[in-house]
Amino acid sequence: MSVSGMPFWGIVPACLLMLSLAGCGGSGGGGAQLAASGAFLVSGTITAASSSAVDSDVNDPAAPFTDNSILATAQDIPNPVTVGGYVNQPGNGPAGRSQIIGDTSDVYRVTLAANQTITLTIANSADGDLDLFLGDANGVFLDSSVGVGTTESLTVALAGDYMIEVFAHSGASSYTLVLGQQITTAATPTLNVADKFVSDEVVVKFRDTPATRSMQSVAQLAAAHGMTTRAGARARAMLLGVRRQGGHFAQAANAQPVLLTDNATLLGKWETMRAIKRLRREADVEYAEPNYIRHSTLVPLDQLYPLQWHYPMINLPQAWDITTGSSNVTVAVIDTGVLSAHPDLQGQLVPGFDFISDTLNANDGDGIDSDPFDPGDSGVGGSSYHGTHVAGTVAAATNNTDGVSGSSWATRIMPLRVLGLNGGTTYDIRQAVRYAAGLSNDSGTTLTQPVDIINLSLGGGGFSQQEQDLFTLVRSQGTIVIAAAGNNASSAPFYPGAYNGVVSVSAVDINRQRAPYSNFSAFVDVAAPGGDATQDVNGDGNPDAVLSTGGEDTGGSLQLNYRFLQGTSMAAPHVAGVVALMKAVTPGLTPLQLDNLLASGQITQDLGPPGRDDEYGFGLIDAHLAVVAAQGGVSPVPPTLVATPGALNFGSLGTSAILSVSNGGGGSLGVNAPTDNAAWLAVAAENIDPVSGIGTYRVIVSRNGLAEGTYNATITFTSSANTEQIGVICRGRHL
Repeated sequence: MSVSGMPFWGIVPACLLMLSLAGCGGSGGGGAQLAASGAFLVSGTITAASSSAVDSDVNDPAAPFTDNSILATAQDIPNPVTVGGYVNQPGNGPAGRSQIIGDTSDVYRVTLAANQTITLTIANSADGDLDLFLGDANGVFLDSSVGVGTTESLTVALAGDYMIEVFAHSGASSYTLVLGQQITTAATPTLNVADKFVSDEVVVKFRDTPATRSMQSVAQLAAAHGMTTRAGARARAMLLGVRRQGGHFAQAANAQPVLLTDNATLLGKWETMRAIKRLRREADVEYAEPNYIRHSTLVPLDQLYPLQWHYPMINLPQAWDITTGSSNVTVAVIDTGVLSAHPDLQGQLVPGFDFISDTLNANDGDGIDSDPFDPGDSGVGGSSYHGTHVAGTVAAATNNTDGVSGSSWATRIMPLRVLGLNGGTTYDIRQAVRYAAGLSNDSGTTLTQPVDIINLSLGGGGFSQQEQDLFTLVRSQGTIVIAAAGNNASSAPFYPGAYNGVVSVSAVDINRQRAPYSNFSAFVDVAAPGGDATQDVNGDGNPDAVLSTGGEDTGGSLQLNYRFLQGTSMAAPHVAGVVALMKAVTPGLTPLQLDNLLASGQITQDLGPPGRDDEYGFGLIDAHLAVVAAQGGVSPVPPTLVATPGALNFGSLGTSAILSVSNGGGGSLGVNAPTDNAAWLAVAAENIDPVSGIGTYRVIVSRNGLAEGTYNATITFTSSANTEQIGVICRGRHL
């Protein structure tokens, strides 16, 4: 059957789309006719049902054409819908518009309901292997299904706007994309780029055939697929390595999935999947699988946790293996108040208070009251909802598959509002501190059970003896006070962080270097992640700031969301959350004991010059070390190699970056010299322990001789415990 003289499957799969043929009956007006050759020719009009859609850039040169191969030109489709489409690698498929140049990706924009299924059915799996990718509304990769069968399926957990990509892994084929129908189970388990596995490694079991009777023949078979043998034996599972040339997979693809573009880590994993798919089609291969990574570390299931780079940096996952906090521990967040309806703060709050005494500054129509709800700190929209962000970093509801994670999952937050339209006064702040500490205050209520920790992500200049006396009193009663060091890039004292007895927190960026805005001085006690929104070092498509709970009111109505913010305000609640974990295992932990642990270096990773310095205090807070030290025992978590950042994006101009490796668990760890697989990349030890290999390494990119284009590579650290791989991406530029 043909239309316009072309094989129909190269255009749209009408039988799968349930299309109707209009005007096919009668004489003279078209219809089905038996040609002299005995084949049927179809003429007339093809009409899609209202719940159907057609790929806008099909192969048929006579069909209307609108490119949908990139995010910027994504095709809008309704929901529910059945879409008929066609994709091909260059040089594959029947003659037509895309036969030579290729149409490797079809990108669709759609609004999906929670738990809705996306099913891709491949019409001609013998001629083409198609894969399914899912991204958020901005095209940031979320999920994939990259099997080798006739069906690929994904299920969307949350309602929202998404990008769907159908990608031609090889060959050419028509397809149907169905939104809303049940998942069809493929004979082979689906491969997923989002899974955790080692890039460039494949576990393979060869069948006992004449072609695999010797290790030499097995090695030749692996080489034919762009791989080398690394471990194992012919009669059992073997470990193969993906061979790269100049940073690229030896058998490079003609194109890459749109939703993986510029993400070195994902592209490396995808290339490994490509090798697996090739091997699975080999008759001499019994099975080919990723070399999956297994962790004892408790990693939360929250959807946005992968974007919270700041938690692995301070080894929170290893700490969570020991404790996730206690509901008997309370942190007072003295700030702008809180958006109490935020879904990620449900069940995390205890009653608080609003201590803003000036009615105009309060922006809620009255003075002090028992409602710490944050009405916003901007009269025209664009409010910060600063306190909500801070509260989420301390203890957002965690492991609930939604939103973000908090530092101390079970900890309770007491919101105390002191910052309004024009900031807050020291008097109001002192009243909130007194309230939290169980001292008399202007609310008329005295707590019988003071909070364990006070977080003050606020401050300014000007010493007050009354404030110093208050914090001395609060400390003497056992409450630990954490405060931001300030964002003035200055050594000038910033209060309350600079007061004696207050733990002052400076901020580091994703490279574990002092953030450019962070204050530094003799009053700094410890450092924590505060981020830097001006860069995207790990190439995840988001600023390297701290992600937490938030709100948005620029459109005139309040929207509860998640936001990236930077500052020592973001660093302080990381420390407050870690101290809450310490209090969970040792409820009697005192401020003096915390001071001693900081000074001893037992709960920090030393940064800068050895020992205490004015930029990082006693070092970067380490949650795992802190919990172990608090309980006075040996860590139950085995040695674990941790490398940060988890990926590096040099773009077209970057030439140098810092990688840090540390032991995120207990016991001793030996780290081998790193390796890389690209001639344009170099990794050199910068400040490491010569025995353990732990410390910082400098990564340098040289673009000499690199043509224009995107280059990917992998840096591999092996240790006595585990292996870490860091994806690297850069762009060559015309010289």
